[in-house]
Amino acid sequence: MKTVGLFLLLCAIVMAPAGCGSYAHVGTPTTDGFHSKLPAPHTRAVVWGGRLDTIQSASTWLSKKGVLVVDQTIVLQAAAEQKVTLTENKSLETDILRLARLVGARLVVFSSAEVGTWEIGFPRRRVYSATLAVRAVDVNTGEIEWIGKAQSTERFIKLEEGITVLTCHALATAWDMRKPGPVASAKLCPPGSGLLETE
Repeated sequence: MKTVGLFLLLCAIVMAPAGCGSYAHVGTPTTDGFHSKLPAPHTRAVVWGGRLDTIQSASTWLSKKGVLVVDQTIVLQAAAEQKVTLTENKSLETDILRLARLVGARLVVFSSAEVGTWEIGFPRRRVYSATLAVRAVDVNTGEIEWIGKAQSTERFIKLEEGITVLTCHALATAWDMRKPGPVASAKLCPPGSGLLETE
């Protein structure tokens, strides 16, 4: 009986560090990005991507910066009228650009995220890491006006919050509101706020 108790105690000591890491918030991500041109206030844009959370985060951020984001239902309605099939995994960018032009948008902001998932600790819990990218394409010329990318440097447990923070940092880098790299003001994209502060 003492042997079993000692074994359980040793297991708890050995496994506890893996399960006790904070992982509460996304740390400051490493970013990269550039812009050749930023949108004028009230520019109409369609935000498109494979993950709803990236679309929502980018749409919110851009709306707060004065971009008029066209609701996805309008784009989907235009697709139905044009008999274009759009799915999360099988949308051609040329179709999205054409539909955006039809609904009066000047830009399409494509967003994508790669999310890694791990089960750790005892009791088991899920942690994530992610890389998020956004790029704005002019619907008439096909030119890329800006690109931003953010990669988490630490694992985190709140996926939606992580996507929001990474989106904020990627966009802030593309718009030259923070420098590319691993360093940024902690107030720029505070976890849990969904707000963008200025440095």
